[in-house]
Amino acid sequence: MFLTPSNMAHYLLARGTLTPATVVNGDFMVVEAGRRNRNFKIIHRNGSGLFIKQIKDMEAMSISTMQREAACYRMALQEGYHGLAQLMPRMIDHDADRHCLTIDLLPSGENLTEFHQRRHSFPVEIGKMLGVSLGTYHQTLRGKPLRAEDLANFPRTAPWILSFHQTSLMGGNTLSGGVQQLGAIIRQYPDLQNNLMRLARQWQYDSIIHGDMKWDNCVVYPDAEGKLNLRIIDWELVDYGDASWDIGAILQAYLTAWIFSMPLVQENSPEKYVSKAAYQLETMQPAIHAFWRSYTETAGIGKAQANAYLLRCIEYGAARMVQTAFEILYYSNTMTAHAATLLQVSQNILLNPRQAATALYGFPQELSS
Repeated sequence: MFLTPSNMAHYLLARGTLTPATVVNGDFMVVEAGRRNRNFKIIHRNGSGLFIKQIKDMEAMSISTMQREAACYRMALQEGYHGLAQLMPRMIDHDADRHCLTIDLLPSGENLTEFHQRRHSFPVEIGKMLGVSLGTYHQTLRGKPLRAEDLANFPRTAPWILSFHQTSLMGGNTLSGGVQQLGAIIRQYPDLQNNLMRLARQWQYDSIIHGDMKWDNCVVYPDAEGKLNLRIIDWELVDYGDASWDIGAILQAYLTAWIFSMPLVQENSPEKYVSKAAYQLETMQPAIHAFWRSYTETAGIGKAQANAYLLRCIEYGAARMVQTAFEILYYSNTMTAHAATLLQVSQNILLNPRQAATALYGFPQELSS
């Protein structure tokens, strides 16, 4: 049974997540919000509601990631996982037979991509909020021995993008033209390949990680007093892995926003358009520094360890930037100027992460040395 707006009330009544009185009074509205999945918002008059996600295709991978996400929500309810639970919306229901997940709808929520675009700024308080949130759950879960039944829910593998240059050849015509060109370009740069393979070898297993941390998955919403709260959504790629992957993903999100704000065209060098970017790095750096400072303080990373860990996170962020290029090329027939620039910046960061820490992220030289 696939969910639609017309059968949604019957489904929710049967699952007990919607009351007969709510249906009789007409106190709900169904809004389709589909992307990769069949997504629906159930909105009540007071602004509260439900968010329902159902997989589109009954493929093994889609079923697996839905089960993994549901397992993470259940695990967050256990004692000792308070830091993780604070970061997630509340799970209402998991229908394993129909591959549906129902969580609380965050009232008046918007993801950070939308938030930053609307504000046309990068508030320090958002960076700090991200650092505290990720630092809390990494600190709680870093090095925590998981029960065997919990570990069984996670594949415990390094990110696929670290070996993409090897596996993309096997994709054949199932990959878009843009993605095929991405793989071909990576294979032309031995240094980039070697750095990706090095990061795969250095991958650690020290924490529960989100696995797909990006601004689209970070939602801010006001509480009753108007104070902003933050929740992380879409835990389909949650895993037991390297906490620096999540941190690097946030760091590269700022650089990605900067690059995408440049009016690039394929024929010209990106350097020509740096000054024309709608967002300038200097306006982002205070939020980046607030994120890093609040993360290390909350996660309990001492000053003696912070410098080396910063460089580690920056490197994994550069690898995550290659994945961002893959994502924007997924439906593209050809390489785009912005994807090519992401790949070039990633290559440059991995060649000299210390220089990137200063030149791109604005950290003082003594911090990155």
